[in-house]
Amino acid sequence: MAITRTAIPSLITALRVLLLLPVWILLSHGRHDIAAAILLAVMGITDFLDGYVARRTGAVTTFGKIFDPLSDRVVLIVVAIAALLDHLVPTWLLVIVLLREILVGITVLADLLIHRHRNDVVWIGKAGTFGLLLGFPLVVLGDGLHQPIVKETAVALMTLAVVLLYVALVFYALNFARTAHPEELP
Repeated sequence: MAITRTAIPSLITALRVLLLLPVWILLSHGRHDIAAAILLAVMGITDFLDGYVARRTGAVTTFGKIFDPLSDRVVLIVVAIAALLDHLVPTWLLVIVLLREILVGITVLADLLIHRHRNDVVWIGKAGTFGLLLGFPLVVLGDGLHQPIVKETAVALMTLAVVLLYVALVFYALNFARTAHPEELP
């Protein structure tokens, strides 16, 4: 069976999701922080790489536009729960990450089901997701190497990323409202 050019970005995205299992196992055992950090970094790279390959090869598909951000939601929720259980990041930060991911999931899914409208990813959301996908491996690495400065820097980066992600949530909500009432909003 041949892999088509348009399938390659989605396969890269699928790799990101598949890496969740070993990351979860490594984080839950708490003794393989460096290996978990490396896998988390690979997951972050795949978030950039799938979109880059899709745009560069003309392989952008509707499926990919839905699968990539959906995968991001799943990855961020699972990794945030793993980090919460392992006490890697302040609980307040993980709670607002999880709340945001749930709110975005509801907004995007409602837009798709009610309005038959795909609420595409906004650049500020990509930047925030990148910040979290960079912050998680750094916090795991800082914890594994017993380097508080790395861990604290990662938490600061993740906090900034969460701010960006909440701004993106506002854009998603506005897109949802515009689709529902196109004549009432700018």
